[in-house]
Amino acid sequence: MSRANLPVPSDEATQQSAALVAKIRDEIERAGGWIDFAHYMQLALYAPGLGYYSAGSLKIGAAGDFVTAPELSRSFGRAIALTLDAELTALGSNDVIELGAGSGALAAQLLDTFALLGREVRYWILEPSADLRQRQQRALEAFAGKVVWLDRLPESLLEAAVVANEVLDALPISRFIVEGGEPKALGVVADVDGLRWGPARANPELTAVVRALEHALQRPLPNGFSSEVCLTLPAWFATLAAMLKRGSLLFADYGLVRSDYYHEQRSAGTLVCHYRHRAHDDPFAYPGLQDITAWVDFSACADAAAAAGFDVAGFTTQGQYLLSVLAALPPELAGDLKSPREQSAMKTLILPGEMGERFKVLLLRKGVSGPELPGKDFRYRL
Repeated sequence: MSRANLPVPSDEATQQSAALVAKIRDEIERAGGWIDFAHYMQLALYAPGLGYYSAGSLKIGAAGDFVTAPELSRSFGRAIALTLDAELTALGSNDVIELGAGSGALAAQLLDTFALLGREVRYWILEPSADLRQRQQRALEAFAGKVVWLDRLPESLLEAAVVANEVLDALPISRFIVEGGEPKALGVVADVDGLRWGPARANPELTAVVRALEHALQRPLPNGFSSEVCLTLPAWFATLAAMLKRGSLLFADYGLVRSDYYHEQRSAGTLVCHYRHRAHDDPFAYPGLQDITAWVDFSACADAAAAAGFDVAGFTTQGQYLLSVLAALPPELAGDLKSPREQSAMKTLILPGEMGERFKVLLLRKGVSGPELPGKDFRYRL
């Protein structure tokens, strides 16, 4: 979809985007005329007051740019709550931390289900977006006093269950292309017409990561192949590990294992942008007003997590996971999920042609053992 086919933003939104572009131009100029795409993505999404997740536009839901599983169906939150409940039992803890709580829909569903289960939790939300935090606070008014918002991860060691839905895909990624057998970083430059892709450059850190994935694939990536890697994954998981004395991490996101992610037929990568429910591939259209994301390389996540001290306790598709959990729901938890609307939404979450195969569920543990993650075990594919 070309930029000309996207809805035109309001004057106020256009001014916000222009202010962000000016800031990015300054960054590019200070860097000598070129910045890595990861730097651009960080600014486009998180620049204070101007980035997509930092400004005030409506992002999630029918009136926003995309819809996540908790907005579609309460069944999703019910299933996640049951898995977290099992992890908390194994830990002997009642502490739950949600990373990037979006609209607050998942938190509400989890807290509702914990109440039905008779579990009193301490619920913490780490939310970098002031705009989304305000939306979450409105959505969670019924749970006033039970939810604490964090500006940063706690520094004291915790025993907790951590959950994140569609967070991994929002981590800034570096784009690369293979030229003459060498992986090179793709960057961003500015000219009179705006921001655009710049020439590829050598980057030792990126080269090392791409060479490592080629080794894992047991084949070189062909010339002209372009894709992305998240260079910050090791540090990101190390930070989570440093927070937890013992704990569990539960992730749900869209993504692939390494062999599928870097398949020769996927030679243009997975970068995708979302603007008013239109998906397209131009990350320079309306900076600050659109989401920029890439699919998650779950093999890279598993490797980074293992290096940080986590055990990969489970990996499956969202469809397999939900079918397994919801099939075993006791009547007191299943009764309010049988409406026609819920049943229709469940098809979207479970069917292979919808979200069932594209989305995966990854469970990591540190210093604790527990039950198997529901659903067919696909860890062997990682």
